[in-house]
Amino acid sequence: MIKHLAAAIVIAMLAASTAAVDSSKAQSTKAPRVNAWNGRKHTYHHGRSNAEHLNLRKFAEAKGYKKVSSLAVFPDFVPGLGEFYVKPETLPLGPLLLFDREDRLVATVYMIPVEDINDHKKLDLPGFMGRCDHVTFYFQSGHVGAEMPHYHLVIWNVSKEGEARVEK
Repeated sequence: MIKHLAAAIVIAMLAASTAAVDSSKAQSTKAPRVNAWNGRKHTYHHGRSNAEHLNLRKFAEAKGYKKVSSLAVFPDFVPGLGEFYVKPETLPLGPLLLFDREDRLVATVYMIPVEDINDHKKLDLPGFMGRCDHVTFYFQSGHVGAEMPHYHLVIWNVSKEGEARVEK
């Protein structure tokens, strides 16, 4: 996306500089309008951003994320959290991506070992797209896939009211 935007800016600058060279000719012949959206599918309408049109679950799978239930004995859907996706090589830290039943990103979870916190380790956590509404940080004594005591850092992409859509 950024590469396309950069290319569009360069094209627009080139078009503007060549149009300024011979302004008398520009008035007599109508040059085609050049902008970043020529020939592109309309991706912004009805007040929705591109991220809302993109199926983030499919995007995550294309980037190597796997459904946790396909990797370990784990439920397909956890009420209150959703479907879990992870890149296996990033475990146990994560990120784990949580999706609702309509493939919308609900939250991103990191599992931070208590030992790392006690050792005052710096954590460089990989990010993922989506907006952040609020953050939850809580202790977990251990569970399947992360038996050591750790904290869950949950970056919610939905409001507290929106969390209700993953209750069922």
